[in-house]
Amino acid sequence: MSFLSSLRSRIFTTSLYAAAHHAPSRTLLAPSSYMSAARSFPMMFTQQQSMQQQQQQQQIRGVKTKVKGYKIKTHTGAAARWRKTKSGKYKHASIGKNHGNSNWSRSIRSRNHTQDYAHGNGEGNHVKRIRKLMPYA
Repeated sequence: MSFLSSLRSRIFTTSLYAAAHHAPSRTLLAPSSYMSAARSFPMMFTQQQSMQQQQQQQQIRGVKTKVKGYKIKTHTGAAARWRKTKSGKYKHASIGKNHGNSNWSRSIRSRNHTQDYAHGNGEGNHVKRIRKLMPYA
């Protein structure tokens, strides 16, 4: 291995070490007679410069870089009971259909066939709570 190739590998490894540890890049000091040979080697880029080059290349290609955020889990109990309509309302099945309704009149039971919607304001404001429980509905 010649002196120039060993000098090149030393400069390369020290710049890699500096980039990995976020320290300012250090190059080995060579005697003045070898400085002209050291200057002829291509300059090593720091980590920051290489990231800037990658971003520029992605912008040229039209690739958008996006930072991914935290994923929120859907509450399965709320997802089983509520459905979101096309207009943005939340509907659920009407209550009181399972048991204890044998003595009810036919008209009261038929009133229970319709779907009910979540209240959007007042004391029974469920819409805000449902939106938190089902963020992707």
